[in-house]
Amino acid sequence: MSSEDSNIINVFIPCQMDMFQTNTAFSVMEVLSKLNIHCQYMDEQTCCGRRLFMEGDMDSAKTLATQVVDQLGTVQMIVIPDSSCAGFMRSYYRSMLVNTFQSTELTKFKNHIFELCDYIVNIRKVECLGNTFCHRVYYFKSCSARNLYPQNDAAEILLRNTAGLDLETDNDYHGCCGAHGRFPNSNPQAAEKMALDILNKAYNSGSRIITSTDIHCLQMLDAYASKHGIDIDVMHIADILNGE
Repeated sequence: MSSEDSNIINVFIPCQMDMFQTNTAFSVMEVLSKLNIHCQYMDEQTCCGRRLFMEGDMDSAKTLATQVVDQLGTVQMIVIPDSSCAGFMRSYYRSMLVNTFQSTELTKFKNHIFELCDYIVNIRKVECLGNTFCHRVYYFKSCSARNLYPQNDAAEILLRNTAGLDLETDNDYHGCCGAHGRFPNSNPQAAEKMALDILNKAYNSGSRIITSTDIHCLQMLDAYASKHGIDIDVMHIADILNGE
């Protein structure tokens, strides 16, 4: 049986989700389990190396990337609830690990990496999960979801087909939350303005919840919403899709 036909997948949980939002990781598992998919999770997982790569620590990033490929292999599908991590692994692992693994292994690994919503809609061919979420929600399409791992509107499809959910989007807006790499540290005022632009746009749309496929963006937005007293909650899309 090919990996495309198998109901067994590996789930890679981003380190920031694993450390700070473990409930969301369980939502990911539950959403996939409702599709009769058996989820495997490797306890030894740590980090994909993306942050270290952006910091310029190539040796440490390569060490982590090697560990990921060794642990997850090149046979099963690998589903990741984060566009940034999935896009990084797809786009950079091949050049980083060219002298560590065979070219065929790296190609297979890349071809088995999928962001959660993309996997559900475009691989499993499911556009409605039967979930309910009775709120107005602003969906922020992150830089990674637009550029590094473009999803062909998979996230919007699942949100529009969520019972009770009033979806707000702005396809003409191409702003960034400012959470990329060391940017918030080296340019704090610019990063804050970028995050506030998104929060204000969401709030002014009447939404009191903002969601995204990127945990890094959501944590950045949550921090500034709390700092400035903006009455808006942030939720990873997996928590919405896991609604009853």
